[in-house]
Amino acid sequence: MAQVAPEEPWKEERAERAKKTRDRDGWVVFVLILLNFFACQFGHGSNIGVAVSLPGNSKAMNLALGSWVMVGVCLGLPLTPWACRTFGEFYVVIVCTILDVIAMLLMTVPGISLHQIYAVRFLVGFFEAPFLPYLQKWLSRHGSHNWNLWNTTLHAMVPLGENVGFIVAQELVNAGFHWRWAFVGQAIVFGGTALLCLAYAGRRYLDLSDDHPTKRLDSEEDLEKPASEVEYPSTERWGVYWATNVSLAAQLGFLSGCKYVIRDYATSRGFGLHVILGTFSGIALIGPALGGYVAMSGSVVQSDKWSQHRRTLIFLASVSSMAAVLAAVLPYVSSIVFWPALFLTFCIAGGVYPAAQGIINLALTKSRVIEASVYQVQCNNLLFAMPMPYAIGKAMDSWSIGASFRLVAVFQVLAAAGFSLAMLSADWEEERSTWNRLTSPRDAATLLEEGFSPNLELMNISAKEERNNLHQGH
Repeated sequence: MAQVAPEEPWKEERAERAKKTRDRDGWVVFVLILLNFFACQFGHGSNIGVAVSLPGNSKAMNLALGSWVMVGVCLGLPLTPWACRTFGEFYVVIVCTILDVIAMLLMTVPGISLHQIYAVRFLVGFFEAPFLPYLQKWLSRHGSHNWNLWNTTLHAMVPLGENVGFIVAQELVNAGFHWRWAFVGQAIVFGGTALLCLAYAGRRYLDLSDDHPTKRLDSEEDLEKPASEVEYPSTERWGVYWATNVSLAAQLGFLSGCKYVIRDYATSRGFGLHVILGTFSGIALIGPALGGYVAMSGSVVQSDKWSQHRRTLIFLASVSSMAAVLAAVLPYVSSIVFWPALFLTFCIAGGVYPAAQGIINLALTKSRVIEASVYQVQCNNLLFAMPMPYAIGKAMDSWSIGASFRLVAVFQVLAAAGFSLAMLSADWEEERSTWNRLTSPRDAATLLEEGFSPNLELMNISAKEERNNLHQGH
């Protein structure tokens, strides 16, 4: 003991320095990833800003710019799992990042036609398809201890980047500049942050392949803390997953669809262009941020713990229903009340995204994190993001702008109905799972011999029990 004691302070000091280094590296890499993902979403918002600013008699043809991006994503996503298995996520993401920067710069070609823009936006969507599935796996590998905060912040870059790009592209056009400068800025920020991230993190933090000894950003002490451990179900909960997935797609359809109609709809109600851009962009940024903060704070729901999934689903059904009521009355309120009512709607609806994202990421178990992300993006794209821009444009060409705005409000009503269905699906799947365990003599006997209830469903409960017994023994 006398020989070991002098080494202990040195070991503790070294461990403390290593932990501080990991924490610093983790936040630096994460911030660079956030900036890169923000630049990616900025391009999507600029694309919408260009679409609503283009001259012409057909809104459907102009708004179809948003559809072609999603066509590329839809075709790229099915190839993502195969490409990642064959070449590795690290190399797939690097190659797609380089090609994506080139595609962004193609938007700056002088005299580019509308149909050429369609092709370029298709390429952008195709090369960006692997990004979100990769980032979800990166978070599950390196951000498990900060998962709730990091995952919510990452997905907050979607509305933030889109809204900034939405207003920048239109303001450039209104100021007499060409909208291509928005994409020049996007390519610089996107490519620059990607290079910085690769230079700082390298393969030690970015290569997620199983045969590569990737260095973890979580310390062993962090991983052993049960209070912040991400909880997954023991088996896939497909009913809850798909009901929540489709409902979230409808929710995003409402939030994104408003961008396509708000300029014409608010103009028809007598508002000026600068008032529309400034007010709506502020609402679309601040409203969902406030609602999302409530959902991710942990005071109401804990979306990273499957043991709390029923409470999360009740929260989703409640807030989406309140937002649906507000969205339904928006076309009938006075102009004075319209913007405050829209802000309240976005604020309440903003709580849906982080809570639903937690259910989606967990429902298919830890082994299917990438698959869950791929299915989610594909579902959103096929049901809403891809057909919605053209459909809204067609409605604006064929119907009145008021009818088109009411069509967008219907998406919020669909989201509320879907989350209520997800809550019912969770109860049904739980009853079926419990019945199967109780009627299986082998499974029930095995659990009883181990001292657990047959209703046990969390895959990490046994590990927690062992830790608790170990602490009590000490």
